[in-house]
Amino acid sequence: MANATFANSYNITNRYDPFTWLPDSKTYVVPLQSPNLLYYMSSGVMYDPTPDDYNSYPASSFFPPLINDLKFTVDSTGRANLVLYIHGLGNTYSDALTAAANLGTTLQAAGYEGLVMGFSWPSYSELVAALTSYYATTRPPQATSGTIRDNINGSVGSFLAMLAQLQAIKINNNPINISVITHSEGNFMLMWGMAQYPKNSPPMNHSFMLAADISAAMLQGGQTGKGITGNFQDVNVYFSGCDPDLTYSDYEFFAYHDQSYPTRLGLIGPFGYPPANPGPPNVTALDCSQVTVNLGDILDVHSSYMSLPPVISDITSILNGAKPSGRTQYPGTALPWYYLDPSQATHPGIKELWSGKIKIHPKFHSITRGRMSCV
Repeated sequence: MANATFANSYNITNRYDPFTWLPDSKTYVVPLQSPNLLYYMSSGVMYDPTPDDYNSYPASSFFPPLINDLKFTVDSTGRANLVLYIHGLGNTYSDALTAAANLGTTLQAAGYEGLVMGFSWPSYSELVAALTSYYATTRPPQATSGTIRDNINGSVGSFLAMLAQLQAIKINNNPINISVITHSEGNFMLMWGMAQYPKNSPPMNHSFMLAADISAAMLQGGQTGKGITGNFQDVNVYFSGCDPDLTYSDYEFFAYHDQSYPTRLGLIGPFGYPPANPGPPNVTALDCSQVTVNLGDILDVHSSYMSLPPVISDITSILNGAKPSGRTQYPGTALPWYYLDPSQATHPGIKELWSGKIKIHPKFHSITRGRMSCV
């Protein structure tokens, strides 16, 4: 199956006012009443990074063209393939639209043959992303709006409703394969949503957790992350000890983290803490410390994953059902624990991406940089 040319770009959100002029307002940057959703599409443009091109459509006008585009992603097993991208904090809706489009362009350049779309929960702008007053009010979150984690708590019903809508799609009478890529606080959105995933719901394909701002113990047996490990075919954790944003989160947001296991999953990976119970066998640890260096600025590490050739190559291999190359087994362990080799061969499409032949709109974001600009 050759890479398809899709007719449109797609995004789903539960933001009350997606394009508000007040991106840090706790009145307007809140979730819609659960389980409501808004459906945005850029008609006639594939992976459109320009937010102004997107318009809101009713579900009845959104899903037919989405289904038509998914027909071009049917693989040798007869199933269509969709990747859902969930962003982290410090992203307005305009940021989220651009990031999802960039990811789609990047994965397609690397050889992914499915469709990428985004889900955007109500996060604030990067100007306040590093402020504790915007992060949380309680642990675990109880309110359904007001801070980042309260907004996530209020987004669960809409998130699950969206998954149900996507899982109801049939192409050639087959359900579609759904994989999820999450970045930073988007991993908490996934974890908190999957903790309430209805029993007997369809399993999903691959989970790719990038720079996860959740406790490093959350994927161990009996922890909150069991909703992820128990409902995805495999869970792939990409982490780096070079990430200053997650170190900042460790320190500044400690009161709202697991007090016994506070260190972030995106810093030390899923096997950093000795497990009290055997860990799920479908979790793989991928240390990116060797490929998140020499970026020009340490503050770019946190947001670099979705443009790093070794990471994109690894993700694309898994999505396409191929054995990933460029992995080296961690010494002294039989666990599925690897580090990514910066010298691995790069797909020609990624080389074109980095050469500028394939255009994307880059956005490097760091909550540490945002904090520095606020004080």
